[in-house]
Amino acid sequence: MQNNFSTIICIADVNITDLLDKTLSDLALPEVFVQRAKQIFLVDTRGFLGLRPVTKHDESRALFYRFYVPSRFEHGVMRRIAEATDLRMGGRGCIFAQRGVIWRGTPLHFDEAKLEVLCGSDDELSPEDYACICCTVSRGLGESLAAAVLELGLCVPVVFFGSGMGLRDKLGLLRITVPVEKEIIWFLVPRSDAELVEKTLIPRARLDVPGHGFLYKNFVHAPVVNLRVRQGKRVHAATMEQVIAALDEVRGSSDWRRLSTKTDDYSESGKKTSAGMRGLFFIGEEEEVEIFRQTAMANGARGATLNHLEMRSYRAGSQDQFTPPESHSRELCDIIIPAAIEESVLTHVEKAGLFAAGQSCMLKTLPLENPVSFRHV
Repeated sequence: MQNNFSTIICIADVNITDLLDKTLSDLALPEVFVQRAKQIFLVDTRGFLGLRPVTKHDESRALFYRFYVPSRFEHGVMRRIAEATDLRMGGRGCIFAQRGVIWRGTPLHFDEAKLEVLCGSDDELSPEDYACICCTVSRGLGESLAAAVLELGLCVPVVFFGSGMGLRDKLGLLRITVPVEKEIIWFLVPRSDAELVEKTLIPRARLDVPGHGFLYKNFVHAPVVNLRVRQGKRVHAATMEQVIAALDEVRGSSDWRRLSTKTDDYSESGKKTSAGMRGLFFIGEEEEVEIFRQTAMANGARGATLNHLEMRSYRAGSQDQFTPPESHSRELCDIIIPAAIEESVLTHVEKAGLFAAGQSCMLKTLPLENPVSFRHV
């Protein structure tokens, strides 16, 4: 078990992934997990005969990079990536850090001397000023949820796909009513507006009804957020997202632009948000993931979401000439459980030998909040 690592997640438009790959190679990161995704935004087009503008939804291809670094390099690594890729330019993507506990049999090895020179270190962690809201629904329902948040102007939603397992397997013949293909939508919003977004999403997706989906959030440090919710012809010297980013920096936070009033952490029904949840995010080969899933389900977990990943190692790269990294197929299994059964699940997963010496699979655990009664798709 390793507690001094941060998970850095970067969602990058496909047009800048070459720059990002080169930067990761310079940093000699041993493991990076890549997943295909898309970003949803608004675009203004001319209406019939050009008489009335029409706003439509559009999307752009993106890649979802997930990797781990020692926590003291968290801020420096994100800053270097943002500078190397011009990530702060609207529409390119976002980057943020999650903090949790890492379980792994074989330790990760970093070139810490290189990281110190290229990024610098900082023992004091930045505040977790943003909420990462994850919503899992049946495939085909994600666009309407993305549209709801785009109308608020808070962020550009990121969408990717997975498979749901668990509750569906227990329904017998009724399982045909719950599609296996899932759509996962991430919203990176200011912490002060997280409750507003939840109240917008829950009734629209009927997430308070069993089998309709699942939503949770955790708090992250996000130095760069994609705020370019609307794309079109540029008519001013600075875009609106550049103005907003500058004001965030001057004021020291995004709290000045919150849409909701400051309230207690309650849902519309008056029930207090459930904070006693834990997220288990396991990455490994197919056989290892199946052992983890079955072990967790046997010890109280209700369901899981599976995603296909590509694992890359950037250690072999040279600063003089970038060499494309070798890639290997991996799977990510997300399981959300009540905190009360976490110890039992982890104990049995460890007994299954998944964290024995020489094993390269990895488990990350995070505290989560769930605004509705605990249910999994």
